[in-house]
Amino acid sequence: MRTTFRYLMATVAALAISGMANAYTYNIVLKASDLLKKGREMIQVGNTEQAREIFTAALDRDLTDWQRARAHNGMCVALIMEEAWTDALDHCNTAIRIVPNNWRFYNNRGNIYLETGEIDMALEEYRRGLAMAPESYVIKRNIELADLRSKDSSAEHPQTMRPT
Repeated sequence: MRTTFRYLMATVAALAISGMANAYTYNIVLKASDLLKKGREMIQVGNTEQAREIFTAALDRDLTDWQRARAHNGMCVALIMEEAWTDALDHCNTAIRIVPNNWRFYNNRGNIYLETGEIDMALEEYRRGLAMAPESYVIKRNIELADLRSKDSSAEHPQTMRPT
């Protein structure tokens, strides 16, 4: 794929130099899997607005159930980062309805509940995820955080105490 992309870009550059590019418009169309990857990359660098745009574009495509669930989960994560809890929950719920056996989806739904103070619900979601991925460090850590918050529900929770 990278070789094809490089060839395409070299061809576009050659046409632009020769003046022929003015007669044509070139659109590079990414496959759904490439969109999902790009959306995850945007989340990793903290560009949630771009991530949402990419996941929205992906959701307009003909996707497999797994890809559609991943796109909704990506939207969920971006919206969690923006603290848009209701919309994030809608996307997490949709991802789980489509693919009900992915621990990450339950982890993310647990994160929403934890951040909105619904600790018992967060623990329930984390435990569902842990049943699917018993060795997951992420879920175990989030359960510990939820337990800490339940013991000290009046304390302010710094960024270092945020779930992952």
